[in-house]
Amino acid sequence: MRNWSKEIEFIASDLLDQNASQHGATKPDYSNRDFMNTIIIFQTALMDKMYNNQDYDNMTLENRGKMAIECGMDLRKLIHTFTGLDTHKVEEFL
Repeated sequence: MRNWSKEIEFIASDLLDQNASQHGATKPDYSNRDFMNTIIIFQTALMDKMYNNQDYDNMTLENRGKMAIECGMDLRKLIHTFTGLDTHKVEEFL
């Protein structure tokens, strides 16, 4: 799998610079599609770090799967609670 470190670093640095210079004067007005794209990036990074944690704990394959599903459901709940968006309703993000 390709590592997107340079691109992620560029985006994060640019966002930090914008936030620092604008003093909260404007909001970015991301579309639902833009938001879903950031979720995909975050979820990929989250699963990568979760895998490292599972390796450290010598977790069984069955427990790894259960943990991944629980993580995904918790993330879905978090997103729905704070945005009203349901990541399982793809039509909201097209």
